[in-house]
Amino acid sequence: MKRKDLMLIVGVIIVSCIFSLVLSNVALGPYKKQVIKVPVVQKISSSFPSPQTDSEYKSFFNDKAINPTQLIKIGDKSNTAPFNESQ
Repeated sequence: MKRKDLMLIVGVIIVSCIFSLVLSNVALGPYKKQVIKVPVVQKISSSFPSPQTDSEYKSFFNDKAINPTQLIKIGDKSNTAPFNESQ
């Protein structure tokens, strides 16, 4: 390859780069720096408020309701074999 051919290839590369930059600016528009505002989320706390003491919860919790997590005793536990016929 001669020096003339190498210079011609480099020249074509430079011209094609400039042409592609100009064409992309025309087609896509110039670069604009955009500012985007995102909402900020509050930090999640590891401690939860107690429904009995926090006033926010007293408005929708019934303090006279039955607690479903309490142990409910039905009948007498003295009968250890309830299905045995010889009682």
